[in-house]
Amino acid sequence: MLGMSGVGARHWNNDDRVRIAHRLKPRFRAASGIRVLATMRKDVRTNLVTDSAADTVTITASNFMSEVVEASAQIPTLVDFWAPWCAPCRQLMPILDRLVKEYGGRFKLAKVNTDEQQELAQQVGIRSLPTVVLFKDRTAVDHFIGLLPEPRIREMLDRHLPKPSEGPINRARALKSAGDYAGARAILEQELATDTGNIELQAEIAELRALEGDLEGARRLWNELQAKEPNHALVKRLGALLEFSTVIASSPDVRALRQRVADNPQDLEARHALAVHQLLGGDVEPAIDTWLDFMRNHRSYKENLGRRSLVLAFELIGEADPIVRQTRREMAKLIF
Repeated sequence: MLGMSGVGARHWNNDDRVRIAHRLKPRFRAASGIRVLATMRKDVRTNLVTDSAADTVTITASNFMSEVVEASAQIPTLVDFWAPWCAPCRQLMPILDRLVKEYGGRFKLAKVNTDEQQELAQQVGIRSLPTVVLFKDRTAVDHFIGLLPEPRIREMLDRHLPKPSEGPINRARALKSAGDYAGARAILEQELATDTGNIELQAEIAELRALEGDLEGARRLWNELQAKEPNHALVKRLGALLEFSTVIASSPDVRALRQRVADNPQDLEARHALAVHQLLGGDVEPAIDTWLDFMRNHRSYKENLGRRSLVLAFELIGEADPIVRQTRREMAKLIF
């Protein structure tokens, strides 16, 4: 059993978050570029065990990746690590059950019985109970340990959860997943008319323009967003998508690229374009291998294009994916 040391509340630092994110196994696939960015990752329902509440799910080792990590890209997911013998856990649980209903679908509650899922709890690094972890965009963004007062829990949730007015974004993403880009953009533009400073709305609209083929219009919007919020995650991802989309637009024929590379393995332009197609098609490892090879053997090509492409790829893949950490280690070896 897990110990009950440390019942006070604390918040993670960056090292804690990285440690948790990279202990999650198995590795999930990178975002598959324009097509999968359009679908915003399908909500995989593998080995799902649901509670009576629609917004609550019981987590096991077999569905942790799909129902917590992957699902958090669609909806923030609050994971309650508990045990039947833990009195503070039993006190906390009805509070969380009430909050998930009150917040009306703004987050999902996931419960892990650590007595039954000891290996999973060890993998994640749970040392005290209750431990509650909030996942958003496939990353552990916050947590607390112990029986935290309800107002403090609300404060944590409100820091990270989308505002109620952001509900149309989810509706627009559903339309985007179905390929109805015009319908999705209409919803977002209507919402933007009353919330003109919303960076997420603007970034989503720009992404839709890119998906519709209006790269020039998307880039104009991106330039405006870059000037306002250069470090916003969606702005950085949009920039990466636009950079790679430009390559796709100039070299759309994958078969021709493969033939060029087969005829001349030193055709670096064709190899790079093929790697972009591979990345955006979900075939991540060959793309990364190509750009690592560029760093090893062709560093001067287009001002270290290999390194720059890897940094952009990480924006699409997501820092929580272990392949990013592994690739960063390889890059560090090549640099130093």
